[in-house]
Amino acid sequence: MRLKNIALFLILASLLSACYSGSKSPYDYADPMIGTDGLGHTFPGATVPFGMVQLSPSNDFKAWNWCSGYHYSDSILKGFAHTHLSGAGLAGLGDILFMPTTGEVKLEAGTEENPEMGYRSRFSHNQEEASPGYYSVVLKDYDVNVELTATERVGFHKYTPAQAGTLNVIIDPTHHIMERVLDTGIEYISDTEMRGYKKSDGEGGERTVFFYARFSKPIIKFGLAKDNTVSPGAETLKGKNTKAFVQVQLKSNEALQVQVALSFVSHRGAKSNFDAEGAGLSFTEVHTMARSKWSEKLNKIKVDGKSTSDKRIFYTAMYHSFISPNLISDVNGKYVVEGKVLTSEIPQYSNFSTWDTFRALNPLFTMIDQEKTAEFVNSLASRHSDAKVGLPVWECLGHDNVCMIGYNAVSPLVDAALKDIKGIDANQVYEAVRAAAMSTEKHSPNYDKNGMEEYIQLGFVPAELNCAVSKTTEQNYYDWCIAMLAKKLGRTADAQLFIERSLGYRNLFNPQTQFLHSKYTTGEWREMDLTVWSDLIGNYVSGNIWAYSAFVPHDVEGLMSLIGGREELATWLDGIFTDTSHIAGDTHVDISGFIGKYGHGDEPGHHMPYLYNYAGQPWKTQSYVRKVMDDFYQDTPDGLVNNDDLGQMSAWYIFGALGFYPVCPGDMQYIITAPLFSSAAIQLENGKQFTIRAKNNPKENIYIQSVTLNGEPYTKSFIAHQQIMQGGEMVFEMGGEPNKKWASEPEDMPVSSVSVPKGSSALPQITLKPFDKDNSEMFEGSRKVRLHSNTPDADIYYTLDGSTPDKKSKKYKGGITMHKTSNLKAIAYADGMKPSFVYDRTYYAGRRFEELAQGYPILTLENKAGQHIPTKDSPLMNQKIGSEKFNDGRWVGFNGRDMVAVIDFGQEIRLKNLSLGFLSNTGVWIFPPSAISVSASNDNKNFKEIAHKSFSYSQAELEETFLERPIFNLNHIKTRYLKVTASEFGPIPSWHAATGHKGLMYLDEIILN
Repeated sequence: MRLKNIALFLILASLLSACYSGSKSPYDYADPMIGTDGLGHTFPGATVPFGMVQLSPSNDFKAWNWCSGYHYSDSILKGFAHTHLSGAGLAGLGDILFMPTTGEVKLEAGTEENPEMGYRSRFSHNQEEASPGYYSVVLKDYDVNVELTATERVGFHKYTPAQAGTLNVIIDPTHHIMERVLDTGIEYISDTEMRGYKKSDGEGGERTVFFYARFSKPIIKFGLAKDNTVSPGAETLKGKNTKAFVQVQLKSNEALQVQVALSFVSHRGAKSNFDAEGAGLSFTEVHTMARSKWSEKLNKIKVDGKSTSDKRIFYTAMYHSFISPNLISDVNGKYVVEGKVLTSEIPQYSNFSTWDTFRALNPLFTMIDQEKTAEFVNSLASRHSDAKVGLPVWECLGHDNVCMIGYNAVSPLVDAALKDIKGIDANQVYEAVRAAAMSTEKHSPNYDKNGMEEYIQLGFVPAELNCAVSKTTEQNYYDWCIAMLAKKLGRTADAQLFIERSLGYRNLFNPQTQFLHSKYTTGEWREMDLTVWSDLIGNYVSGNIWAYSAFVPHDVEGLMSLIGGREELATWLDGIFTDTSHIAGDTHVDISGFIGKYGHGDEPGHHMPYLYNYAGQPWKTQSYVRKVMDDFYQDTPDGLVNNDDLGQMSAWYIFGALGFYPVCPGDMQYIITAPLFSSAAIQLENGKQFTIRAKNNPKENIYIQSVTLNGEPYTKSFIAHQQIMQGGEMVFEMGGEPNKKWASEPEDMPVSSVSVPKGSSALPQITLKPFDKDNSEMFEGSRKVRLHSNTPDADIYYTLDGSTPDKKSKKYKGGITMHKTSNLKAIAYADGMKPSFVYDRTYYAGRRFEELAQGYPILTLENKAGQHIPTKDSPLMNQKIGSEKFNDGRWVGFNGRDMVAVIDFGQEIRLKNLSLGFLSNTGVWIFPPSAISVSASNDNKNFKEIAHKSFSYSQAELEETFLERPIFNLNHIKTRYLKVTASEFGPIPSWHAATGHKGLMYLDEIILN
């Protein structure tokens, strides 16, 4: 059966080649080098659509631009690894590196400065070639031509040295520094076979990748090494750093072919994958098959127009769109999710960057690759039903690294289920998405990440949590998706529940600025300076205030109403797209590609140019979409304005070129813009074809004059998914000036609105949390705290002993007087409403310096060149207490060094105790100090230690974020000078991804009594 399938592939490839003889095919226009330079983060190597193997050249990881393992600016290769992410903003993988060399065997990679010291090699782009499913390069240091191709689970290498003789092949499972290698092993099986594994911890979690390698020539010599030292006679070797070399003898013009099969399950799985996809096949046969597979995908849309450049950009975008998600199951159905070995009757996939791809890539699949859509949906849904881990936030090789926000997998699942794609069980999908939206259990990654408890209680994520606006708007949209599926399935009560939850963004609309701002649980707005980029960090993730204020795709009518109406929405959008005012500081690395304040470089605003259609001004959509395409997509290695994000940036371009875009996946419609090509034919899996034709040079004449659909006038600026799936022809008359009458009537504009069922409450009714208008947590002598609630007629109850208050606690009446450090907790109640969240703040009594000489005390940081700082100006003594948020502006960071602070009181004083706060958040490399000591002196020369504490934490403790404020008893010592030393943690431990580097130490207030 397998031989018959191979023969069929070869026949199909021949037919495709014949069809395009004398003219270029879609395959010929696709260029994997596009996006490998600049910020694109794509890789140029060999893979097949959605394959497990991405066999690509690897550079050293130097910085963020090397996330894919390769960057076009580089000129040195370490070898060829078998797993890579396409266009991601995170780095990792790079599993199982093979490298051919000649001459002396070298098991260390060497350095960039001196490549000849190791096995790496220089190369030139002039001797490099890439096409879908194929890559080749000449290694200049060895004069070896390397060619790569692949099946789904097997990478095929072909090494052709210029001279006959001995060829070495280095096998290195350890090379990627962004993967923390836990264990490796390599085994010699026979004179043509090797196998091994790499266990690591990185973006794919703690995982193991197994490989089986078959060589086309007998191995004449091999060696297994641990820590770069060969173990004589060893045929099996395990350890944290194992490598191997093999040697073969080649004649003149003879090539070595190496087939490397992967499995994330077992050695047996890797061998089975090889037997099914690699045994008996030559490099040429596999390359032909790979080309055929890519041609089948790229031919799903056939475009025609004058510009070769536009076709290259378009078909490369198609190519990038079909790389991910990636297969993770073996041919026997076994796969791994979160360390569990499972078995499935359907192919299982991972590398789900759904926060990016739900916006355009997944809707594209529902149109042109419904068979794969069903497989992707079933894979995701099985995380709930089979793996019992829930829907992932960002899943890499079966591990949810929770690197983004929201329960974003909801959108592609619901969109596909609503479109009735064959092979999808809508009820199974519904159970998975509903569970994701109700995840308030503390073991769930959604609990802390997305602020679910507050979101469900308040209807929005409050400003006390990071990225509050982003989380609110996205979760509102996901809830609307769930409501649509609940409605389809007849689950009326759930439909109402999630419809109500989808409107929380309305709480965050600030009528003074007409943007969405974050709001505290007290009802107070978080203050923001819109002229400083850093002030936007706590409210929005990757996108900005302009993108997320517009991200209500399910309720554009509601946003329009808040802004003032249809004309006002267009004016509001104009203000964003034409705002060129300067903003101080640096943007987030993902936010780039600006038109005014619209940043195309990251996904949250991708729908914004299309919102003009809702406002009745579609000619502006046509203008801005074309400007984005012209300015931010090029047919060069630096052709993407930012990360392709596993195909989302590419899918956006594809839709723009076709002339329609899914602003709100799940609403079954696409918003129309001007097509790029004179014709585009979409081949549908039901055997039908939907053709878009644009007359009168659409490249230059970008404005729609009129449209017909199947010969009839079409005046709407949107089209339904089902209309496209029925096939037909849409014809655009184009012109150089806007036709402001086309699609300008209300009935011709797209509608996106949420109506709340009669009698229901659009927003939860909860009492607002009490607050203290005085933000200072510190006081001297005594302090009177006055609490307030923005809920009229609310009663406040409080405690001072750290216990949780309720109606049995002391009732607040006009003020609370404190004389010592106290933990105040308060709660508010109002009739007919839920009780508020608990106000929780510690007020610190300390520092009575009013009798000191003017200007004292003075703090000096010894590692700041003896800089003298009055305490009111010192971030270590400014009466600001840090929170568990590392970016709250109240922490002082020390990078890989101790903090030594000397406090001069100007005279001898008596001190009772001292406290110093520190933060641990190892996810961002912030580690606690190893020790804190306090010393006293009267001459600022001879210090005597009077207090000391050492700190030791387990790995489990360090993997959690925590804040501590140890108190040091100073026993009423009388002294003029006090030295406080916080010793840095030391080298980051081996279990951490940044092992070997120095961490950060975050300290806040030195409090003295």
